[in-house]
Amino acid sequence: MNNVFLSSIYIYRLLGRFSLILASPLLVAVTVLATAEVTAQEARSDGPQLQSNESPEEAAVTRLVNGIMQPYLAQRQRTGARGQRWIRSSNLGAIVAVSLHGRRYFFAYGKATDAGTPFTRDTLLEIGSCTKVFTATLFALSINRNQIAPDAFAQKYMPSGYTLRAQQLTPLELADFTSGMPDDPTNLPRGLEQRSIDSYTVKDFLTWASNYAPATRLPAPYKYSNAGIGLLSYLIETATGKSWEDQVSSEIFQPLAMPDTTLRPTPEQEKRLAQGHNRAGQNAARWPVYAWYAAGGLRSTAHDMISFGEANLGHPEVNGKPVPSELIAAMQLAQKPIYTIPNGVNKQAMAWMSNMGEGNPNLHPVIVKNGGTSGFGSVIAINPSKDAAIFIGMNQVGAQPAAKGIEILRQLP
Repeated sequence: MNNVFLSSIYIYRLLGRFSLILASPLLVAVTVLATAEVTAQEARSDGPQLQSNESPEEAAVTRLVNGIMQPYLAQRQRTGARGQRWIRSSNLGAIVAVSLHGRRYFFAYGKATDAGTPFTRDTLLEIGSCTKVFTATLFALSINRNQIAPDAFAQKYMPSGYTLRAQQLTPLELADFTSGMPDDPTNLPRGLEQRSIDSYTVKDFLTWASNYAPATRLPAPYKYSNAGIGLLSYLIETATGKSWEDQVSSEIFQPLAMPDTTLRPTPEQEKRLAQGHNRAGQNAARWPVYAWYAAGGLRSTAHDMISFGEANLGHPEVNGKPVPSELIAAMQLAQKPIYTIPNGVNKQAMAWMSNMGEGNPNLHPVIVKNGGTSGFGSVIAINPSKDAAIFIGMNQVGAQPAAKGIEILRQLP
């Protein structure tokens, strides 16, 4: 057996805190932690008890996730679609959270840090562009509250003192990637740290955005843009009179009991941060907080992200708290497909994308958003037809877990 990602399996059931440890002398190196949570609201009790039987659903989910993730994580190197070479870090790790009909299952693989700290559902990771769907949710909330008109000219909501050269630009074009804006501002400093908000300031970003001139008539063809979502966040701030950070906390994090999703981790949260790695498998620098942070600045945990996934499925209660109907309506609006992207199959929404299964009419859409930073890869996705959600976080950029997340969602029982 070749798979170095299964030397021990720990199945920890949070309801009653049951634990089971299985060890294999034939497999070495990396511990695999599989956590199965069998209640939607994470009931807890005192002290561990042995549980010899798992439910058929739990067994099926465990077989499926391990069967897909273990061979994938065991790959030593591969070449990406653009020819980039990826070499697995010796400290590669991953956390997978699955929610199926409100039951949660957590599976952790490998190491969260170079010191050997294991991944848990409370390990913080950089979720990169998964941040965009939080911004899209705030945008949808402001639309439903008649605070912002998606097809109005964006200039109406620009911060004071800034005039857009792209006078025809609309907020919706920023949200669905038809603004024509480049991925990032074109005048960024070369070094990663020099791109932080302390060096490349909000003023620098908004000045650049104000001078942006579309190369084609708007709405432009699909073009993914961090800068576009970043600019959208400032329009939302103007329209609502509240900062993005205040809104994402009060409108999403607090109602869904997501205490570990943050732009700026506390000292206690810093201790739970995983170490990221670059494509060559070496340690990566921390992802800075950019001036367009609403496009990719959040850190989060598997617990928090699967909570967000359940809310996006329309669950009326998450983590023991009722989900505001207004929030569910906004999430559904943000997920609604707007147009078909250039591959001719998948559909673009507000930051979210609907994966249509390569046009197979027998496959239901999977609504997905992936993320990446200099040291991490992640995906949040939902399959409404199965009442299922998944989050995968990996501590190496280029690991590209989105395809595996979609594969797992489509094969769940």
